[in-house]
Parts: sequence; structure tokens; C-alpha cells
Amino acid sequence: MDLVKTDYREQLLESIKKLETEGLSDEIEIISKVVEEQKVYFWIRLYLKEEDLNIQVGDDILIRYQPRSTFVDGVKIWESEEVEELVTKFVCYGKKGLEKDHDNEVVNYSNEDDSKILCLMVDEITVNFGEGIGFIRTLFKTGRHYEYQLVRRDELLFINKRNGVILDYFDCDF
Repeated sequence: MDLVKTDYREQLLESIKKLETEGLSDEIEIISKVVEEQKVYFWIRLYLKEEDLNIQVGDDILIRYQPRSTFVDGVKIWESEEVEELVTKFVCYGKKGLEKDHDNEVVNYSNEDDSKILCLMVDEITVNFGEGIGFIRTLFKTGRHYEYQLVRRDELLFINKRNGVILDYFDCDF
């Protein structure tokens, strides 16, 4: 019995040569259907001065940027009436004892909540493409519009929408 050994490429080439191409059109119609969109969220860490008992997981936290007029030697050099607002969601507290080394790798971790650190999240599409947040979007380090900014704390407010309480913070990490 004599078996002929053939290469798969030769078989493929022969199969292609046998295809009928006479009635085929050069127009290509591409049909695509999005089955499920992927959601990407940006995380914000808000470091409170004191523990706030009025906040609950799931609360909407409004970030409001309301710039003040700037004066130099009694002369107004900049004024803005525009107020920007972005709604975020309070999802969890930060953790106590979360320590990282110089390579930003976790070296110590505790599962205990630190109620002075709020973890807020916001949809990436809202930050990158939303309307009316021209300045706020520049604060997000992983966003498309990031710029180094210097902000006065009294111009950038974090407000709990459920009860209207303005959160007293000392730092925020976008």
C-alpha cells in the first residue's frame, strides 16, 4: 500500500483553485453587532478630615467645580461664572494598613475599612466625552484630557446628593 504524503498547504491551494468566482461581487457588506458593551470606571479616592457618619455606600457624590474670581494687586484678572458638576458613586471605603513599596506593589494589607477614605467611581465615557465638565475632566490622571492642575479646595466641592452635606476633605486622588 502506497500512501502519498501531502502538505496541508498544497491541499489548501488545490481547494482554492476549485472555487467558482464568476458570479461573485466586489462589494463587501460588513455587518457587526455589539452584543455587550464593556464598562470602564475611573476610581477616585477622597481623603476626609474626619469620619462622616452621614454617608452610606451607594450614595451619589457630586463633584462641583465653582471657580472664584482672581485678583492681583486689587485688579480682577480672571472671572468665571461657569459651574461644572460630575456625579460619582460612593462604592466602598479605603483599607487600613494598605502599604506599597517604591514599585507601587502591595507589601502589607489589612481588610479593615478606613472610614476616612472614600472610594468613588465614575464612568470613563462620562469623563472623557461628557458635556459641561471641561475643567473637572482634566483632573483624571487616566483620562484623555489630563493636565496638571492647581485647585483651591473651596472651588472643588464634594457633595452628598442624598442629604446635601458638603464633605470636608484634605486631599483627593483622581
